[in-house]
Amino acid sequence: MTTIDYSVWDHIEVSDDEDDTHPNIDTPSLFRWRHQARVERMEAFTQKGVELEKSLMESRRRLVEAQRRVQELSSSSSSSSSSELSRAQAEEKQLKKEERSLQRRMEEHRAEEKKMPWNVDTLSREGFSKSVVNVKPEQKQETEEEKEEKHKTFVEKHEKQIKHFGE
Repeated sequence: MTTIDYSVWDHIEVSDDEDDTHPNIDTPSLFRWRHQARVERMEAFTQKGVELEKSLMESRRRLVEAQRRVQELSSSSSSSSSSELSRAQAEEKQLKKEERSLQRRMEEHRAEEKKMPWNVDTLSREGFSKSVVNVKPEQKQETEEEKEEKHKTFVEKHEKQIKHFGE
């Protein structure tokens, strides 16, 4: 029989987790401050991930250009291009090293993201943000004369059916 792994629930960060706070501390303000600090940390972490992704993409673009340049220089052989070829190969090697470093940092960032404690903002996502409120129009109060007139028109309109079902 397989067991269920409940370890994901071990590290949930809840802002109002504390039982008691000091009487001199305004509890709602404390919770708002903690929430704001957590949101700012999450935004900074997300921004760091975006910057890492951009720098990785830029590094890959430069590496492709360097590889293309090495390819061009290796196809044309001359004495002046041999020094340029060695320089381009050194640059390509350095760019590959930089890309591996950025790739490793990106993997560390993703691992750190998985280790982060869950909180009220990360436990669930909004499925849709549309609310429909069914509001019935206000019905005006009918007077007795209006009710009587409405009944008469109904009886006149459906007289045959009323007699048929009445028998």
